[in-house]
Amino acid sequence: MANSGRPSRFGIFSLLTMVAVEVLPAQTGLDTLEDRAKSSKVRLETGPARWAVRATLGTGARFGMRVVSNPPDFEIRIVVKPDADKPEPFARVVARAGKWAVEEIGGLKGIYQPWEAPFSYELVARLLSEAWPPPYARGTDHTLSRRVGETVVIREPLSKSQQKRAESFLRKLSGAQVKPGSELARNILEIRRRLEQGNQWRVDEMTGFMERVSVGSLELEYSRVEWLEGPPEIPIIKTYPDYSAPLPADRDGIVMIGRSGSWRPGLTQFEPGGQLLNLDTGKLLRIPFAGGSCVPGCFTDQRSKVVVSAAARDGSGVDLFLVNLLQGTQMKLGGDILSGGICRSPALSPDGKTLAVVFSTEPGKDQVYLLSSNDAKPQTLGKPMDIRSLSWLGDGTGLTLLTGEAGEQREARSGMRIVRLGMEGRISLIRSEIGDFATVAGKDSERILFRGRDELWYTCGVSGKNVSIVGNGLKGLTDPAVNPEGTHAVMIDRDAESRNWPVVVELASGKKFPVKVERGRWLLPAWR
Repeated sequence: MANSGRPSRFGIFSLLTMVAVEVLPAQTGLDTLEDRAKSSKVRLETGPARWAVRATLGTGARFGMRVVSNPPDFEIRIVVKPDADKPEPFARVVARAGKWAVEEIGGLKGIYQPWEAPFSYELVARLLSEAWPPPYARGTDHTLSRRVGETVVIREPLSKSQQKRAESFLRKLSGAQVKPGSELARNILEIRRRLEQGNQWRVDEMTGFMERVSVGSLELEYSRVEWLEGPPEIPIIKTYPDYSAPLPADRDGIVMIGRSGSWRPGLTQFEPGGQLLNLDTGKLLRIPFAGGSCVPGCFTDQRSKVVVSAAARDGSGVDLFLVNLLQGTQMKLGGDILSGGICRSPALSPDGKTLAVVFSTEPGKDQVYLLSSNDAKPQTLGKPMDIRSLSWLGDGTGLTLLTGEAGEQREARSGMRIVRLGMEGRISLIRSEIGDFATVAGKDSERILFRGRDELWYTCGVSGKNVSIVGNGLKGLTDPAVNPEGTHAVMIDRDAESRNWPVVVELASGKKFPVKVERGRWLLPAWR
C-alpha cells in the first residue's frame, strides 16, 4: 500500500523522503546519465510517484508545489512562501478521468478540460507547466564539470541568443552607478559568470532528472522523485461546477482576448492570460496552451485552431505557436528562423493558406514573414521597417501595415501611416498622419478601420479616400477586433476607475452591444 501520510508542515524539500532507486556508481558518464533519465521519464509517465518543486520568480516571490502522480491522474497543491512556518495555500489542481478540478484560494472553482480553466492568476498555469522534472538530454557541447554528493554538474556554452542578451544587458549598464550588494549587482555578477563559464546544469545522478532549471525569469528546484509502491490517494471532486463541455460547433461568436482575472482597481496588474470568450453567453475558457501566458493572434482551420505568441522557454524571445482548440495540443511555428526574437501580429490570408507575421530582433526593424504549406521555411516579404500591426487585404493580393513615419522615434504617437505591402514586396502609401491603429475591416470588405489623431474612429477605402466616421466616433473605445464578415468589432471600453471590458460595436452605425462579463482588465481581442 502506498505511503499517503502528509506531514503537517509544507517544507518544500523536507516534504518528501529521499529514497534511492539504485546503488550510486563511482562514476557516471553523460551517455549513461541520459539513458537513466529516459528510463526515469518512462517510469514517471506510467507509475505512481511524488515529489516537490520550489519556484522563484524574477521578483523574488517564492512558490512551492507538492505533486502526487498516478498517471494519468495527479494532484498538485501550490503554496506561497513554501519555506515559512505556515505556507499560504494558493491553488490546487486534481486531474481525474481526463478532466481537471481547479481550485484557486479565494478565486476560481470548477471542472475543466486540461489547460482550459480561466485562471485568475495566469501564474498558476505557468507553474503547472513546469511541475514535472525535466529529464537530462545530452548536448554535443556538454561537458562534465564536477560532482557534488549525488548531483552531477554539467557545463554548456551559452546559446547565441543568450550571449547576445547578456552582452546587451551589460552594455546598457555600462557606466551606471550600481550599489554594492544590491540585487542588480548580484545579477551583473551572475551574468558575467555565465558569459565566462556558460550554463551549469545540476542533474540528480540517481534518476537523471534535472535538479535546477531556469525558464525565462523563473528559477525551479526539484526534489528527488520518490517512487511509490502502490497507487496514492487522489481525491475525487464532484462538488464544483462543470465547465468541461466541448466548444460548440458554431464558433463564429467566440473571440480570443487577454484577461487578468485577479486585477482590481488600485492593485498591481498581474500577467494577463489568453482566453476564449463566447460573446453570446459570456462563458470564459483559457486557450489550452500548455505553458504560461499567451497573446491572442488569429483563428485558423475553421476556427478549430488558433495562432498565438508566447515567451520562449529559454527566455530568448517570443515564439509563435499553433494551438488546437479541440484536441488541446500545440506546436511551435517558424523553426529556427522565427526564434531568438519577437513574433507578433499573426494574420491568416483570406483563402486560409498563408500566415503573415511580424518578426523582430530589435525595435524599429520589423520583418514580415509568410508561412505556408508550399514553402519549407518562412519567407520574407519586403524590407525591415517600423511596423505596428498588419492585416490582409480582402482579395489577398497584399497586406496593409501600420508603420511609423520615416525618421520618427518608435515611441511617438503621431505621424503614423497606412501602407500597402504587395506580394512582390513593394510598398505604396494608402494614408498618412493617422493615429495608433489600422486594420482591414473584413474578408470581403474594401474598407479600412483606423483611429484618427483626434482619437476618433473612421473607415476609408483601400485607396485611403472616402473617409467616414464610425457612429459618433466611438471616443474612448480601443483595440478593435473585426469579425470575419467586417460587420462588427469587439472593442475595449473603460471607466474612471481604470476598469475596462469588451463591447461589440456595429461598424455601420456605431451602435454598442454589451457582453456578459465583469469589468476588470481586458485587452487585445482577436475575432478572425
